[in-house]
Amino acid sequence: MNLFNRSILPFFIAFTFLGLFLVGCLDAPDYPKDIRPVESIIIMVKQSHNDYSTTLKVNPSDSATITASITPKKIEDEMTYEWFYETDGQKELLKRGQQYSFYPTRSDKNIPNKLIVTDGDDNELFFDFTIIINTAPVLSDSTIPADGDTLYGTKESAFLFEWYSFDMDYSNGDTLFHTLEIDGKPYEVGTLQQVKQSGFKPGEHIFRIIVRDLYNDSDTLAYKKFYVVDTLEAK
Repeated sequence: MNLFNRSILPFFIAFTFLGLFLVGCLDAPDYPKDIRPVESIIIMVKQSHNDYSTTLKVNPSDSATITASITPKKIEDEMTYEWFYETDGQKELLKRGQQYSFYPTRSDKNIPNKLIVTDGDDNELFFDFTIIINTAPVLSDSTIPADGDTLYGTKESAFLFEWYSFDMDYSNGDTLFHTLEIDGKPYEVGTLQQVKQSGFKPGEHIFRIIVRDLYNDSDTLAYKKFYVVDTLEAK
């Protein structure tokens, strides 16, 4: 090898590596565009003129609307929303859009339980949820004692308090819990619908019943009066 060839060899090697570097740069993928992250997604539901609530509970007597609220708000319109009903691994698309209105029925097929949110880069976020259909319990106005009754006995006499409550969701495993309130003092009596209570002084007393179900829906009777006459004093 002559001196000329030996002198250009380092330059040739340097230019070769430079060419390979430039080719690599040309083949490199573009830098991904800036993606504004979703900080949070909250699913809410409303009925009638009520406000939206994160408590996903609806009454079957009225239509409902479910919506997805995204933070930050400014990117809500950039997202695609798909509401699905999913069972046994099979998904049925119910609607596309940020909101979905439906009429609650015991047949779940029109009630969504999965939301898929997709951004402009096809990134997907999945949300599984359950909407509870619940009917509030109802108390009968018929009670023992009835409003205005007079009870005869002594302070040791155990008077019967009895009432009747009903819930259309019994067949779905709902349970009712009762509170008997006498003269402003509450007595938690659980699932009982009758108890006996003693210790009453002669005179006027008031009581009412409150019933709640597992989902905190409730019914309350108006206060009723009863009168106690001490039979010992009467003698």
